[in-house]
Amino acid sequence: MIFFYTIRFFCFSFLIAFLVSGGVCLLAQDENKPSRRERLMQRFDKDKDGKLDESEREAIRKSLSRSRQSGGSGVAKRDDKIHIPKDYDPKKKYPFILTLHGYTSNGRGQLGFFPLADLAEKYDFIYCAPDGIDKSWNATDACCDRREKVDDSKYLRSLILKAMKEYNIDKKRVFVTGLSNGGFMSYRMAHDHSDLITAIVPFAGVGFDQWPSNPKTPVSVLHVHGTKDKTIKWAGGGIGGAKYPSAEDNFAKWKKFNACEKEAKVEKAAIDLDRKVPGSETKIVRFESNDGKVVMELWEVVEGGHVTPPRSAARERIIEWMLARTK
Repeated sequence: MIFFYTIRFFCFSFLIAFLVSGGVCLLAQDENKPSRRERLMQRFDKDKDGKLDESEREAIRKSLSRSRQSGGSGVAKRDDKIHIPKDYDPKKKYPFILTLHGYTSNGRGQLGFFPLADLAEKYDFIYCAPDGIDKSWNATDACCDRREKVDDSKYLRSLILKAMKEYNIDKKRVFVTGLSNGGFMSYRMAHDHSDLITAIVPFAGVGFDQWPSNPKTPVSVLHVHGTKDKTIKWAGGGIGGAKYPSAEDNFAKWKKFNACEKEAKVEKAAIDLDRKVPGSETKIVRFESNDGKVVMELWEVVEGGHVTPPRSAARERIIEWMLARTK
């Protein structure tokens, strides 16, 4: 079965390449059904001369390009299923959690990193783990908006609004979490849609080195980062010539954005989050706004690496932290 679909995909890709370059590809076909080549010819051969000139081939290129983008005609198919508790009650309001995968991963991989199914049943929330186009999110210039090909900020907002339309979601408790590139995208969502997002929980991802503007309204942040992360370094660095800030500098900027200058006491300020590091390796600091409504926490995973799947107790603490926040 896998072999069949591989050959099918190869033939279709070969057909597209030949059409765009002006060549011809002959495929076996059902006599009563037009082949893919014939359907493409019918669509793009505007002068009906049986050939594709340069303008018609360019139209195919643009159509194929649009099919890889989110929004507009030719929307690429994403797996963005919305998961609801088994005992979902439409008369009850539910928190919503959007969880975003890292670069080269997908929604399924993110749910392997941070499983939510059992927690959703226990704590009664709705969640979604969507796929990014090309297995990435176009969050910042460093990670990973290299070609500005997809407006993921717009797409993810529309996904949240879609969930709100379909289910009874508490508009004051909408959360975004993500790993690495998904962590970067969490910050992007908090910046672009502070009217919609209540709080974010980024793992091993920061924001712009220089933000173009301040978020319009505060968004609580719980940032998790390993001090030995070699991919998105604790001390900051760069990707493809674009800089990203250190975890501490990024945290300081968002403290300022959120006016969270008051340090607060943390119950159990050292926890065992990382399975690979012995003992209670994660140190927690907390800052709050004057009214205590907006909260900033930095979880420093001492000796932790880039991908640090949190232990079940740490996962549950993170969920409880999120659900305690409200607009």
